[in-house]
Amino acid sequence: MSETLLDRLSDLQTLEVAWRRVRSSGLGSRSPKTKQAIRAFEGSIQTHLESTAKKLKTGDFDFGPAKGVLIPRPGKEPRPLVVPAIPARIVQRAILDVIQDELVIQNYVNHPSSFGGIHGRSVQQAIRTACIAMKEGSTYFLCSDIEGFFTQIPRNDVLDKLRELLPDTSLTELLGSATKLEIENISELGTYRALLPSEHEGVAQGCCLSPLFGNILMHSFDASMNTDMIITLRYIDDFLILGPRKEEVARAFRTACALLGKLGLKAYRPGDGSGKAAEGPTKKGFDYLGCTVSPTIIQPSKKARKSFEEKLEKRLRNAAQKLRQTEGVEYEHSFIMTLYYVSNMVKSWSAQYSFCNPTDAFYSMDIRVDKLLKKYINSFFAEYRKHKTSPKARRRLLGVWLATDVKRSPLLPLREDTDHKPSDS
Repeated sequence: MSETLLDRLSDLQTLEVAWRRVRSSGLGSRSPKTKQAIRAFEGSIQTHLESTAKKLKTGDFDFGPAKGVLIPRPGKEPRPLVVPAIPARIVQRAILDVIQDELVIQNYVNHPSSFGGIHGRSVQQAIRTACIAMKEGSTYFLCSDIEGFFTQIPRNDVLDKLRELLPDTSLTELLGSATKLEIENISELGTYRALLPSEHEGVAQGCCLSPLFGNILMHSFDASMNTDMIITLRYIDDFLILGPRKEEVARAFRTACALLGKLGLKAYRPGDGSGKAAEGPTKKGFDYLGCTVSPTIIQPSKKARKSFEEKLEKRLRNAAQKLRQTEGVEYEHSFIMTLYYVSNMVKSWSAQYSFCNPTDAFYSMDIRVDKLLKKYINSFFAEYRKHKTSPKARRRLLGVWLATDVKRSPLLPLREDTDHKPSDS
């Protein structure tokens, strides 16, 4: 009897690979609760994975309810995320890995002009393709977003297409359950509940399966929007049309709107006041995927730089506020860990834009980081000097572990027979 997709999914090795991805993502989250949940789950990971594998094999796995989370965005509606329990996230990730291994799925979604949510594709490749198009004669652009993309995806239509493409139907029921999660706190979301997937429509932002569903839905769009004269690049719900003249690009955009309309979708239009669509000569440059792009320059956009600076400033401001907790300061907010996190943030941001060519953007970012660090360091030492008579508090502020803070399990009765204390030198 041949191996089914469900057999591969319920294999312990498949779940272990999925867990490592979920763990990495969770520990990289800005949410302390998420990190805490991952670390707690990790303590009994083998037991959890074995139990999940068994339930998958017997058909007893339940994704359970998920939590709806609204991420604030200044001047915009909040970004809606659906956060399932960790076992559900592991199975979702494993389903994605199993499905994406199928050559028929790869051939269906790996269109040369599509870059988001596809293994081996990146923002850098999308920008490189745009540069090649400009070099070969594309002098006009139009870029746009698809309105409410994830919440508008007809989930059942995509599931039907997956049933048609996949070699067996052993994952059909699980796929439906994995993308249709019950929201446990729906009443807390008020009017914003409309931003989350409904009974039959939409997939959750934050779910690893959502980009796959989006790419399957957009197969016909990708195939139709590239001709000898027009190049259309798509990164999930962002698309960029490049062509030799304004007339050809405008015609292509009308075609794009018609294709999206057939899918129940709608694109923002240049000049509609949303700020999510633009057009013009490529020589003047345009913003796409966090970059400002022109025939001669690729650099982080002003919006991307401002967003990063605000995140960095918030991190340092929160850390400075935590210093005032004195004896109760958490290691995560100590001096050494704050600098560690900031260093990683800057390193990650720089790597993200390593393909950009002007050095001024990086020099100016370093200057801004220096100013923010100086402000934080001054705040830290002002607080540090307040604790001259409390060596333990000073050590905790620094983030250098105290031997006496270790959780101990003595083999013999505990003895408090010394008077040693950390020095205050």
